[in-house]
Amino acid sequence: LAQAFAKWICESDYQYKIVPVGADWTNREPLFGYPNALEKEKYILPDNGALSLILEAAKQENQHKPYFLILDEMNLSHVERYFADFLSAMESREPIPLHNGKSDWDGIPSSVRLPKNLFIIGTVNIDETTYMFSPKVLDRANVIEFRVTEDEMNKYLIGSSQLNIDELKSKGAH
Repeated sequence: LAQAFAKWICESDYQYKIVPVGADWTNREPLFGYPNALEKEKYILPDNGALSLILEAAKQENQHKPYFLILDEMNLSHVERYFADFLSAMESREPIPLHNGKSDWDGIPSSVRLPKNLFIIGTVNIDETTYMFSPKVLDRANVIEFRVTEDEMNKYLIGSSQLNIDELKSKGAH
């Protein structure tokens, strides 16, 4: 649903990223990367493109376009461990520090503000193997909970309709 919405409202696939959250996420590095400890004034970007998406959304020429960072299975790891900088920046409107340089390192500024056109969507599935969100996380969230009855599930599974997500591309962008 999150991917379908982003695909529908965005002009381009470059305006959204789906990032699967790992159970091993214990800090912010999977989302923001980190300064290279071996090479001075070099920065290691995360492979998933999360920071690149944030920086693209923050560009002046993109301020009127929506950008979506979709964090899939957010509760496979403790949210507070990897998402703390986002929570703080949402509340304080302060920039998130990335490195201690005075100028850009490999095109990465020393800090980044979360742009108003960046929307963060997190998906979760609740079961005995996942972590629940704390009240401080839920305070900053809009929660949509889906409950499906057995009859609704059977009707869906018996039905033959197939969603082609590519048909949604840019339909809501204009």
